[in-house]
Amino acid sequence: MAVCDVNLDRARNVQKKYRIPAVFDNLETMLREARPDAVHVLLPPEMHSAAGEECLSAGCHLFMEKPFCTTVEECKALEAQARRSGLQIGVNHNVVFMPAFLELIDAIRACRFGAIEQVQVMFTAPMPGIETSVHNHWMFGGTDRIMLEIGPHPMSVPIRLLGGSSQASTAVSGEITLGNGVRFFKHWQSSLVCERGNAQLTFSVGGAYSAMTVLVIGEDAQAFVDIRRNTIQIFEKTPYLRLDDMVNGFRNSWSLARRNLRAIRLYSLGAVGFGPRYEQQSFSFHSSIAAFYRALAAGKTPRIDGAEGTRVVEACHRMIDSALSFTEQREESVAAV
Repeated sequence: MAVCDVNLDRARNVQKKYRIPAVFDNLETMLREARPDAVHVLLPPEMHSAAGEECLSAGCHLFMEKPFCTTVEECKALEAQARRSGLQIGVNHNVVFMPAFLELIDAIRACRFGAIEQVQVMFTAPMPGIETSVHNHWMFGGTDRIMLEIGPHPMSVPIRLLGGSSQASTAVSGEITLGNGVRFFKHWQSSLVCERGNAQLTFSVGGAYSAMTVLVIGEDAQAFVDIRRNTIQIFEKTPYLRLDDMVNGFRNSWSLARRNLRAIRLYSLGAVGFGPRYEQQSFSFHSSIAAFYRALAAGKTPRIDGAEGTRVVEACHRMIDSALSFTEQREESVAAV
């Protein structure tokens, strides 16, 4: 096991914290001397492709932080390289490993929904003071980058449920000019046509209240998933005809009460030191990583593999392209007036 970072002091801090045997400040040296079976690529997005290619060339499986790469072409090139080398690629779309979302997947696999027809995702992320902040992070370096940096989180949900996208129609608003001169949109609203149904994605950053919810509608049921609060409500057909709403209401009320009481207990035990700190994000990261290594151990393709990572990046680019087309049409319309 080894850790590598161009900042050797930072690498040594990670080494000390997790008791990692070896530390390097050069990827080529680490690959040659440590000879890892798998490498976690946690670099800035624009460096994913080159680092991934180098690791695959050294015979290592890849676990890539989102986004898989910044272009569809780069994603497909790494996929092809991995296939030629008999290696696996996993992508950390950790949102689809959140506890409530995993319950949704279990319910879908239990055939409670029938075919999924519609998925709606609402994702809002506060960025206080974005207008006056120093904009030196990669995601502020271009109009499209916010969607490639943060967009894969909500986009991974409809792609997981409905498959890849073929079309997107996007409207943007909340335009500002960042301190570095980049044109930036706070609010994105997109409709996507996917392989197995339609999806709507609302993406908002800035002063928005933090939220991430998923509405799923199938032939036989619908679900409302509040990922932030780790709750899920399922409304399905019952044998009770006109009493459906009453029966579903009772079931969901009881489920929400039990779930909230459990969350309070876990938070409280963690806060006073009588249990591990309760964090859903930590759970999702650990579950994502564990699923990747279970697949490697079983000689199987990871659940979230390079192909799915590519589909998410492709959908993000469809959203970006249609947003730019929307702004061009809007500006042409204003100019014509």
